Amino acid sequence: MRSIHAPEMAFTLILISKLDQADYKVVFHKRMCTIINPKGKTIATIPHLEGLYRILNVKLDENGGYAAAASGKMSISEAHKKIGHISYAAISHAISKGFITGIALNAISKPDFWPDFCEACAKAKSVRQPFPKESKTQATKYGERVHWDLWGPASVKILGGNSYMAACIDDATRETKLYFQDIKSQTFNSYKLDEAYIKTQTGNRIKAICSDRGGAFPSRSAKNSPR
Repeated sequence: MRSIHAPEMAFTLILISKLDQADYKVVFHKRMCTIINPKGKTIATIPHLEGLYRILNVKLDENGGYAAAASGKMSISEAHKKIGHISYAAISHAISKGFITGIALNAISKPDFWPDFCEACAKAKSVRQPFPKESKTQATKYGERVHWDLWGPASVKILGGNSYMAACIDDATRETKLYFQDIKSQTFNSYKLDEAYIKTQTGNRIKAICSDRGGAFPSRSAKNSPR
């Protein structure tokens, strides 16, 4: 038996003549269409809907098989998969408001394994929680927590001959200071300059520094620094 792939069609039509040529048996009874293969096994049971026997999202069960019925309208699960796996609520809203055209959504359809399971989304979903919109642990005093990051080496040295730049951001005020360096290992010296500046100007001491642990602070030189 030969099938024709027509992705633009909203449903699949059953061509009885092709089934007959392939020695399949088709039985119509009580508004159901049952398809039986040459070995006598039922491969699909298709309900009558809106004047036609139409199938979509074929699934097999332990007793042989069945085909889920669908109207000419697209189910919410199918729309979810075809429109980039956006949320079901966003799909319904976009179609109802006319932002997405060319799709007739089946209003009574529900996502597979209700309420919201999608295998592709589940596999792609990050295991980490999203970052909060606002930090609940922000420092309250200048210099209490300081963020450090090192950039370089630059492909072209600046006028002073430096190739690296250490950025220091105060967690409480978001004030940023830049320290230019010749080599990467000078980062701890830049930190000591910043530590002295904070203590001299405010009298505060640094309680914690945060970095990406990229090796900017060698373990020996930073062994007495805040963590």
